Amino acid sequence: MIDIYVEAGKRIHAARLSHGYTRKYLAEQASISPKFLYEIENGKKGFSAQVLCNLCSALDVDCDYIMMGRERTNGAIRLEEA
Repeated sequence: MIDIYVEAGKRIHAARLSHGYTRKYLAEQASISPKFLYEIENGKKGFSAQVLCNLCSALDVDCDYIMMGRERTNGAIRLEEA
């Protein structure tokens, strides 16, 4: 069984790196501590809906992408391949 928080953490980490953000910068934008962001990115901690929304806003991605790997392209949803 896939742990949804581990997979979400990987996507958050990848999105952070693709934007060139430091962990400290993203944590500040999402109103969480850098340590908590580290734990999220490494699948060690879960997170609330509010934290998810804050991270998605800071990363300019949909919640669907972070949680399920789904991306929107021209109104269609594309599922990330494992």
